[in-house]
Amino acid sequence: MTDTAPEETIRTALQISHARLRKQHELVVEFGVASLKLLDTDSLLTLACNVVAQGLKTRFAKVLQPASQDHHFLLTHGVGWDASDIGTATVGADESSPAGYAFLTSRPVISNHLGLEQRFRTPSLLKQYGIERAINVPIQGASCMFGVLEADSGEGDDFIESDIVFMGGVANVIAMSLERLTLHKEQHASGAGSYSESVLNASPDCVKILSAEGVLEFFNQAGLCEMQIGNPQQVYGKLWADLWPSASKTVVTDAVARVAAGESVRFESFCPTLQGEPRWWDVTMAPITDEQGATDKIIAVSRDITERHDHETALAELIEVQNQKINASDLQLEEIHHRIRNSLHLVNTLLLLQANLSPDEAVKGQLQAAAGRVVTIAKVHERLYQTAKNDALSVHDYLHCLLEDIGSAFLERPIKLTMAALALPVDRMAPLGLVISELITNALKYGKGAITVSLEDACDHALLTVTDEGDGFPEHYPKPSGTGLGMRLVKGYSGFGSDAVSVDRNSPTSSIQVKFRL
Repeated sequence: MTDTAPEETIRTALQISHARLRKQHELVVEFGVASLKLLDTDSLLTLACNVVAQGLKTRFAKVLQPASQDHHFLLTHGVGWDASDIGTATVGADESSPAGYAFLTSRPVISNHLGLEQRFRTPSLLKQYGIERAINVPIQGASCMFGVLEADSGEGDDFIESDIVFMGGVANVIAMSLERLTLHKEQHASGAGSYSESVLNASPDCVKILSAEGVLEFFNQAGLCEMQIGNPQQVYGKLWADLWPSASKTVVTDAVARVAAGESVRFESFCPTLQGEPRWWDVTMAPITDEQGATDKIIAVSRDITERHDHETALAELIEVQNQKINASDLQLEEIHHRIRNSLHLVNTLLLLQANLSPDEAVKGQLQAAAGRVVTIAKVHERLYQTAKNDALSVHDYLHCLLEDIGSAFLERPIKLTMAALALPVDRMAPLGLVISELITNALKYGKGAITVSLEDACDHALLTVTDEGDGFPEHYPKPSGTGLGMRLVKGYSGFGSDAVSVDRNSPTSSIQVKFRL
């Protein structure tokens, strides 16, 4: 007879794992955007160490580069180490050292039990700090090996394979940035341009270079292929915003203006190829600055998210179909929510299966995010179904249990509920749960600190306020910059449409309010 972990324990472990993967993906994207603004190697490598330490929840991370003496690495940059060790401490660079093995074989390596390792010896530096686990990932450029990126831990859980993927993403950004900085110095010395076409053509993403005014100057080969542009002269010299459909022009024009002013911007919008094939794009834009820090050019990196958008659209249609069934059906409430829960769990499973089959890590992350939204919606219906077994439905009890469900997936972020006595029809309970879930999910993704949910009776409607300890919302918010699916759901379920959502600009923290029809 074998012991099996309780279902709840397994579910909690999976939720924590998904949250960790999502956070690591966000950190790599943020690091990639930040690296475009950096003009010196020291800032780049120190930032990389901080990103690794944050993503793996460890004190120690470092960059090792070949030392002048044979068979040794020099600890050139790091976090967690004594300042006296930075620039002076060394470790072995032969294959008996984890870092040396990664460097010489161009392969990452995990060592979760250094004291018991038969493959490697434990470097004396790691023994000094009580390090028991390490991950080493080579930093490999197109023409040479720069060094090794290493994360170390003396406590906590073992490192896992997905952590290698995260560190590999950071190492790739380092390698590309180091080559960019080298080219930048060479080109500055020779008076050449501020970017390298060969480096940009090596990217599998759709990469454009614009002037500070938004005029297209360069399209990489992958981008020309994805946009089905046979001759780049068809688009060079044109305003980038003019190549987008009219419904997207305002978003693109606003993004160009913000990047020209020094911001980094990310948005999602629709733009067909030159041959008319419909495509949705996730676009990240950042300034390329001159020696005085002014914006000289703009780099725009686009990734095709058409498949993910189609899944979200199908999800929205499924929700609408299910809601119509609720309104039209004479089935008992318990049976209705039971069926909805099963349908949404089926959609979640299909999305996760599609994510596992995708070779593209970005597409996989987006599909996993869509699956997470389905699970949230399923939780709303499941909680309502469980509460509906009683004759009397308590709004407070329903929301309290729902927030506990959401909070269990984000153990580090407390969620507090405050509300006055409120009477709510049964058919408005599920929409209220969905609106609150969407706003809390946004606060968990983009805010920080504790989250407070308050619900007040405002006579003919309820006033819902969600507050976190963040620094407030962008000026254009809540106007959607991408697909806007989440905000459309909030407005639709609120019963007040476009007049439902407002942001409290006078609040020192992030505070959003929604009018909810009773």
